[in-house]
Amino acid sequence: AERGDSPAALAVMAVNVEMPLRKARELMAPYRDAMPINQPLPQIDTEPPEPPNVLVDAVSLGGPSDAKQKPLTRHVFVKDLNKIGTRLKFEHPKTGVFDNKAPMGLYALFDGQSCAGEPGPMAAEFCARNFHMKLLKRLSDLPADFVDEAAIQTALLGTFEDLDQELLAQQDVTDGCGAAVALLIGERLFTAVLGQCSAIMCVASGPAKFTPVKLGGRQGIMENDVMRIRFAGGAVHGEGDFARLRHPTGAESSVSRSLGDRHWKDVQLTGSKSPLIMSLPDVQCVALKGSDEHPFLLLTSSSVASAVLPQELVALGGEFEQQPRAACGEIVTRALPARAGAAQCTAVEVSFLPPRTSGDNKKRAPGTAGPEPPAKKAKVMNSRGGTTLSMRLRHILVRYQDGPQKDVKKGVRSRQDAEAMLRQALRDLRADLKAIKKTPKDAMELVAVTTKKFAELCKRVSECETAKKGGTMCGDLGWLTPEDLARFGGSFKEVVDVLMPGQFSDIAATEQGLHLVQRVA
Repeated sequence: AERGDSPAALAVMAVNVEMPLRKARELMAPYRDAMPINQPLPQIDTEPPEPPNVLVDAVSLGGPSDAKQKPLTRHVFVKDLNKIGTRLKFEHPKTGVFDNKAPMGLYALFDGQSCAGEPGPMAAEFCARNFHMKLLKRLSDLPADFVDEAAIQTALLGTFEDLDQELLAQQDVTDGCGAAVALLIGERLFTAVLGQCSAIMCVASGPAKFTPVKLGGRQGIMENDVMRIRFAGGAVHGEGDFARLRHPTGAESSVSRSLGDRHWKDVQLTGSKSPLIMSLPDVQCVALKGSDEHPFLLLTSSSVASAVLPQELVALGGEFEQQPRAACGEIVTRALPARAGAAQCTAVEVSFLPPRTSGDNKKRAPGTAGPEPPAKKAKVMNSRGGTTLSMRLRHILVRYQDGPQKDVKKGVRSRQDAEAMLRQALRDLRADLKAIKKTPKDAMELVAVTTKKFAELCKRVSECETAKKGGTMCGDLGWLTPEDLARFGGSFKEVVDVLMPGQFSDIAATEQGLHLVQRVA
């Protein structure tokens, strides 16, 4: 209109700029395809990391005679730390040590006997409940760009510091505790040990050739702490294992490091320039080299570490290959008499398993001479989710009962006695196998040569109706699917899942009692 165009001319111009819809779509196609809404969505890996490929268990004997008193030692297993971290909304970095969705597990022992003051249960209980939370917080605070071994070790040191500060703030907790902690991230094992507890890695150099490698522990009055203690105004007398830290009140401590122990750390109570006791653990890292070279790790309470030598510990652990419950039971049974039953003896074993593969049935079974040909194919059974492989098992069941309530169906023996019976059964089976001159060439032959002894033990010891079956069927449970295994409850499925044909299980606990299982096929 400003140019003097009439309304009729403007209408003609408007008509001229129109175009067919087809042409408009052709012109817009490149822009439409480039729009983000039309681009394929990036693939997101939603598969969670697997849990570590380990078997872990613990046994504790002794301690307070009064059943109403709390135990002096506590152990805690977080078998899938990734899963727990996600559930609690802690997100750790995904690079460096955590690369390739590294499996993570936490295994810890807290000992109220490894303290500066009188032994007590409160500090150990508090630490067992809260350690994993403090650790997950520290791991989530690590830088996202790259995380190396030093960063994890620093996180462990910070976790002990955070835990100690919160423990000292608990007005109802005055005792202290030592600790032995193992953090497994992928193929790296981080340990943190405080006080008189111990962590020992077993290194295997051949059949029945085990060497203990100390990863910290047996910390009395550490030489590095003596100068610090004296500068703070404290007094140390004696040397080596006989060194003692003296409190201004006249009390004495056999450790210079612990969690808790407020009366030794509060400068207003000690009158010292700084705390007499520290909570700084000995932190180390080990690159695992497979279950053949690194078969297991042991964490022990102060009472076990002082009673059983490291070489004997790994020998006992090696006697029960991939059977941590049986191994720990034997270790604490050896340690308890040395302490005259006055202490609580606790042992934890983390047994590292061979890599998971789809061809586990073709792997060599323990006790056989060479590669495992498929002796019998596992039955394929229909299930709601499709098909699933089953396994055939036979077992020995021993009933027990603990506590004041008596149940005739469960027998009269204690769990300790029941486990001792099954450990002896394992020894008998192993001794019978060693007496055979020719090593079984495969799992089928291994099952065949152990059947006679197994049936003999089953008839004599087992309290299951399957023990009444004759011949090779003695103790037979038939073919069981994963769902069948889960229905047993307790630790049965976890213990049995890792078995190869011919192999004997660890001691599994269910409501029925304790089971020793052999996978037949």
